[in-house]
Formats: sequence, structure tokens, C-alpha cells
Amino acid sequence: MKSELKITLLYITIGILWIFLSDHFVLLFITKNTQEQITNFQNIKGCFFVISTGLLLFTLLKRHNSAIRQKIEELKEKSTELKKTNNELENYFFLASHDLQEPNRTIISFLTNLEKKYKNNLDEQGHKYIKYAIDGAYYMRKSILNLQEHTKIGKNLNFKNIDLNLVIKNIIKEYENELTLDNITISKLPIIKTDGNLIYLIFKNLIENAIKFKKNNENLHITITYKEQSDYWEFTCSDNGIGIDKEYHEKIFQLFQRLNSSSENKGTGVGLSITKKAIEILGGKIQIDSSPNKGSSFYFTLPKNTIKNTKYK
Repeated sequence: MKSELKITLLYITIGILWIFLSDHFVLLFITKNTQEQITNFQNIKGCFFVISTGLLLFTLLKRHNSAIRQKIEELKEKSTELKKTNNELENYFFLASHDLQEPNRTIISFLTNLEKKYKNNLDEQGHKYIKYAIDGAYYMRKSILNLQEHTKIGKNLNFKNIDLNLVIKNIIKEYENELTLDNITISKLPIIKTDGNLIYLIFKNLIENAIKFKKNNENLHITITYKEQSDYWEFTCSDNGIGIDKEYHEKIFQLFQRLNSSSENKGTGVGLSITKKAIEILGGKIQIDSSPNKGSSFYFTLPKNTIKNTKYK
């Protein structure tokens, strides 16, 4: 039984008993059944009831609040321990992933040299095997780099005014082999106060996702728009790609969730997870509206007041 219900029931029980028994107790001290004497004793009885129940409530509430404070202190200690553990795990992973880069580079180097040196001695099947091994090594390297980025994200934030139009232009330059101004429609975007690295990652990963999962028989087109609300910005990044079934709308924001494992869509399953984490660090939210063969629309919000989510402190 909950503590507040116990206190209430106890208060009601004492009150009812007092009402039914106190009059009999008062009559023991009344010699003449006069209205004045009864009134005085009723006043005394009422004062006694208020004082006694008040003291009882004080005692019970004090005990209850003490228990709450103790639980709060325990939760604070657990939270501190959890943060410490998370920091240790992040540092361990960063160092481990850094150490993995060297043997990965060695594998790529030796396989490349092997293919060059014995090019004329290998048949078609042998060249395929080496290509698969090199592709796998590069994929591992990209996965490690993305995980390092996921681990470091949110550290050393620097909030300043960022022109989102310049951000998009820089991203288009980065993907100039896959993307041109003909592939993207952008409304005049605002200048907002935010962290430059995080906002770049957000738009970069959304645009990269559209590039990876475009339709083979249709030219890619991306549309980026925004709405200004009273206390937040709302952005939309839409594409005409292959789309995503509704049952996977939550999974795509989790680490290593690759819904399309075909070789031409060589994603690592980290990009959208980084996007979600970056948006949440900035105090916003993201959601998706998509269905197969009908493209995808990502909606995310960012508060106008710069807030770092305490979850990632």
C-alpha cells in the first residue's frame, strides 16, 4: 500500500473514532447539562483533535519525506557512478578503436600489394576474393571511424550564430560527385545559434542517407524546408528514395541498424544514430515519415534557446 494512502486511511480512522467516542468522554466531566458547558467542551475537543492529528501528520510526513530524501541521495550516487562508468567505457572504446586502426591499415596495405604483385598469377576468382577482403577492411575502417565519432559527439560544444545556407552549400561541395544544385531544393534557411559541428553532422547525415538510398531508376531529389515557431525551429529534409517501412521507423535511429544490406547500399548503420544523438544533445527531437517506394521525410526540431541535454553531460 502506498504511503500517502496509509496516511489518509489512518487520519480518517482516528477522526471517526474521535467523533463517536469523544462525546462519551466529555459527558464524564459535565455535571449540569448546560449549553455553555457543552460548547466549551466541544471547543476543547475540537482543538485537541486538530492538534493531535496535526502532530500525527507531521510525524508521518517527516518520516515519509526522510525516506524520499534518502532515495534521492541514493539515486544521485547511482547517477554519479553511472556517469563515471560511461566515461570509462567511452575512453576505453576510443583507445581500443584507435588501436584497431593500425592492423586494419596493415591488412589493406598487404592485400593491395598482394594484388599488384601477383596480378598476373591470379585468376578472376582470386581477384574477387582480394576485392571482397579489401572492401571488408575498408568497411571495418569506416565503422570504427563512425563509432569514434559517435563516442566523441557532444564534447566541447561551442554555440554561435550559424548560417544554415552556408552549411548546406559546404555539404553539397563535399558530395559534389553524387549531388548538384539540380538535385536539391532549399528554402532560404535561417541563421540560428547552435553548435557548428553538430548542425553540420545533422544535415550531412540526412543528405548522405538520401544519397545512399536513392532509387536506381529515378534522379535523386532532396528538399529542405523549415518553419519558425515561437520557441523552436522545425526543419524538414525530404527525399524521393526507396523509403522505409513503418515498422522500422524507430529501429533506424539505433546503432548498427542497417535495413538494406545490399552491396550498393554500403552504410554502417551509424549515421542516423549520430543524427538523433546530435539533435537530442541540442535539446531537439527527430521523427520520420516514410513508406516503401515513396521516399522519406525527416522532421526535427531545435530550440531557439541553446540547451545542452543533461542526458549527455
